[in-house]
Amino acid sequence: MLWFLGSKGKKPKEEQVNLHVIDPRDIDGHCLITGNLQIRGDVYFSGQLRVDGRVDGKVAVFEGGKGQLIVSKGAVINGPVFVTNVLIDGTINGPMDVEEKLECRANALIRGKVTYGSMTITDGAKIEAQCTQRTANHAAPLVNEEGMPAQLLATKDVTSKVID
Repeated sequence: MLWFLGSKGKKPKEEQVNLHVIDPRDIDGHCLITGNLQIRGDVYFSGQLRVDGRVDGKVAVFEGGKGQLIVSKGAVINGPVFVTNVLIDGTINGPMDVEEKLECRANALIRGKVTYGSMTITDGAKIEAQCTQRTANHAAPLVNEEGMPAQLLATKDVTSKVID
């Protein structure tokens, strides 16, 4: 059996096909790591990434890019997270640097140092972390070049006073 594309005797339409290489940092797509998938290694993305499974490694947006991370109920990330926005209903074990908004749902569990722009916490969420709100003066990274936690230095004497 032989199949032909097009009709017999007619001149085929000229169509132009572009095969340009596209930089993934310029694409705002939707990515999914399903519940039956475990990744051992670093994950870089732009746009939106939903994790329903498990990632053992760094999860970060491409340098200069923007990205929203969604960690579903039952999902686990073991490693540092560097994103623009994050919605957590699963577990993150590792330092986090969230440029804008961090939202914790009822099943969220966060362990590690966290730097964020703004935070919303729903009843039931568990945060076992040192949290620091990002300000215009504070934008220090949480890990150094070797992937080890960066040292936090006190830049101001902070003392509490009890007012009667």
